[in-house]
Amino acid sequence: MKKYLALLLIFTNSVFAEEFDPDKFMQNNGLSLFALEKLGDRQHFENHRFVRVENGELKIGPQGESTNRMSYKEDDILYSGTNNGEWGGKLEVSRGGITEELMKGNIVHLLPIQEKLYVIEGLAHLSMSGGSISVLPNRKAPEKPSRITLLPDAPRLVYVDKTRPDYQPIIIVGPNSVMALSPFEHLEILHWKAFWSYKLAPTSIARYKDYYFIGLPHGVAVLPAPWGSQEIKFYADPEFNKALQRTSR
Repeated sequence: MKKYLALLLIFTNSVFAEEFDPDKFMQNNGLSLFALEKLGDRQHFENHRFVRVENGELKIGPQGESTNRMSYKEDDILYSGTNNGEWGGKLEVSRGGITEELMKGNIVHLLPIQEKLYVIEGLAHLSMSGGSISVLPNRKAPEKPSRITLLPDAPRLVYVDKTRPDYQPIIIVGPNSVMALSPFEHLEILHWKAFWSYKLAPTSIARYKDYYFIGLPHGVAVLPAPWGSQEIKFYADPEFNKALQRTSR
């Protein structure tokens, strides 16, 4: 009996040790819960926060780089995307010294999964925001991509959630939303009317435990994963409150 009780105690302690508290984690990183109704309309371009998972641990820091990829090379095939904002863009393929245009669009990310190449494109300009996801079934045989779906919001960040080996959706963060393309190529809206909009441009996204973390200027947004929610939290640094106070004067 004592042996079983000891094993139960070890198991219970291990379960509690694995629990993750986003509030506590944010506090340890100098960020505190911010009341979104106080956000205001000012755009913020400073104090960027980047999120990433490194060696199984969530990291938040002031430096990072975009994970979006606008070119992809395999063997002698090079796919290249351009994004010139309101002036448009395109996807080209080069092979054997010959370059061919495959599609028009503001290319945001080229994503290889298995033998496919997903093409995510879109644009947010003035009151317009939208895009699409297309796919090349076999990226070793270049052809015009087939459209999978239109996007109701322009893609800004693209991330593959690899938490589960049997279900790995493509997560897309836009100016107004968080969307997901399931492995069955169905589009889902995880969050709509995002508070960051044009005010706090997203820098990065990562999944850790049961949450998506989105890096922003001055802080991090936290959203339940993998199905999303209209409930979202923003953890901001002390400088953000000071910046808002200066704006309100």
